[in-house]
Amino acid sequence: MREGRTDRPPRGGSGLAPRAAAMLFLVLALAPLALAALSGEEPGGWHEEAGLALGLSALSLLLLQFAHAGRWPVVSGRTAIDVTMRFHRAAAILLLAFVLLHPLAFIAPLLLPDPWQGLARLQAMAASPRMTVGLVAWVALVATVLIALARRLIAYQVWRLLHGIGAAVAAAGAVWHAVSIGVYSGFRPLALLWWAGLGGAILLLLWSWGWKPWRLAAAGWRVSDVSPLGPGYWELRLTGGSDFRFSAGQFVWLAFGRALPWNDNPFSIASAPGCGHLHFVIREAGDLTSRIEALPVGLPVRVDGPHGAFTLDRAGPGPLLLVAGGAGIAPILSIARHLDAMGETRPVALLHCARSVSRLVCRAELAEIARRRCWRAMFLSEEDEAEGVARGMPDRQRLQALLAGWNPAEVGAMLCGPEPMTMAVARMLEEIGVRPDRLVYELFDYA
Repeated sequence: MREGRTDRPPRGGSGLAPRAAAMLFLVLALAPLALAALSGEEPGGWHEEAGLALGLSALSLLLLQFAHAGRWPVVSGRTAIDVTMRFHRAAAILLLAFVLLHPLAFIAPLLLPDPWQGLARLQAMAASPRMTVGLVAWVALVATVLIALARRLIAYQVWRLLHGIGAAVAAAGAVWHAVSIGVYSGFRPLALLWWAGLGGAILLLLWSWGWKPWRLAAAGWRVSDVSPLGPGYWELRLTGGSDFRFSAGQFVWLAFGRALPWNDNPFSIASAPGCGHLHFVIREAGDLTSRIEALPVGLPVRVDGPHGAFTLDRAGPGPLLLVAGGAGIAPILSIARHLDAMGETRPVALLHCARSVSRLVCRAELAEIARRRCWRAMFLSEEDEAEGVARGMPDRQRLQALLAGWNPAEVGAMLCGPEPMTMAVARMLEEIGVRPDRLVYELFDYA
C-alpha cells in the first residue's frame, strides 16, 4: 500500500480455511483408492492388493505435494508457514514409507518364510525392463525425501533445486509406471486422474520457477537501506515497489538481484501496512543472511507474498498479549507498529525476550510505543540486565503480572520465536486460563 491510502489491509490470508484445505487433501489422497474399487478389476491376493494400494496412495501423496508446497494461495494462503511445512514434511515421510513398502508387499509370501528367496524375487523384479521407469521413479523419490530430511547439510539453493527436479522426475516416472503396467490404473478415469495430476504438478513447478518470478521482478522493489540493529541482526528496507497489501504479521519470500527462482528465502515483514515501504529484521543464520550487510542500495528484489496467517484477526477481540523471542520480533514489531498507527485502544501487553540486552532489537521504539499507548511492556535478557530490562526467562509469575486484572479467557495471545520458548510460554498461558483457540503462534522450526 502507498502512504496516504485509507483502505485497510486484508484480513489474514486468502484461500481455503485450514480445515477445508486438510479435508480436500484427504479426499484427493483417497480418490485413487475409490476409483480402483470402481474399476471392476478382479482382486488378487492380499499381498498384491496391499502393494497396489500402497502404490496408489504413494502416487497420490506425491502429486499433492506439489500443490501443497507451491505457495499457491488457494491452498495455503490462510495456514501458518510452520503448520504448512510440518504437514508437508509429515506427508513426505508417510509417502516414503509407502514407497519403501510398495515393492515389498508383492513378495511378502516369499519374504516372510524365506527372506533370501524373497530378496532374489525382488531383485528379478527390479531387473525387468518393464520396471525400469518405475525403478527410476522409486530411486528419485527416495533420494528426494532423504535429501529433504538432511537439508541442513546442503546449501539452501542447491537443496531447493534438487528437491524440485527430484520430485518432478519421480512424479513423471511414477505416473508412467502406474498407467503402463498398473492393474487398476488401466481404468480410464484413474488414468485420466494421474495424467491430470502430473500436468497440474508440472504447471505448478513452471509457475513457481518461471512465470511468477518474471512477474514479481516487474514490481520494482529495490534495496534502499541496510543497517545494523545489534549483534547478528540487521534491518533491511525496501522501497519503490508497486501497490502491495498485507496484514501485520505476514511474511514474504525475497530474492535479491538476479537470483535464480529457487534461491529465495522467507522473511517476516516488520513494517506496518500502509507505510509505503517494507522493513525486515533479519538475523544472521548462514547462507544469504550472513551476507545481508553487503547488499548494495538499489539492488532489485523480488517480493513474493504476502503469505502466512499470523494475523490479528485470529487473536480475536479483547486484551492482547504480544510475545517475541529473538528474531521473532519481526512480525510482532509489524503488529505493534500497526496497532500504534491505527490508534488501537484495547489493552495490550508486550513481552520481548532475547539472549542478551544487545539483542533486544528495536527495544527503544517498542518502549516508546508502549509508553505512548499505555501498554504493559516487559523486556527480558537471558544473560545480562540493564535499565528497563530484567534478567531471566519468561515464567508463570511474569506472565501473570502482564495479565493482571484481565480475564485470561478474554485474552488473545500472539507468540513468535524459537520453538522451546514459544511452546513453553503457550503452555503456561493455558495453565493461567488463556483459551487454546486464542493462542496464535508461529515457529521457526519445521521438524
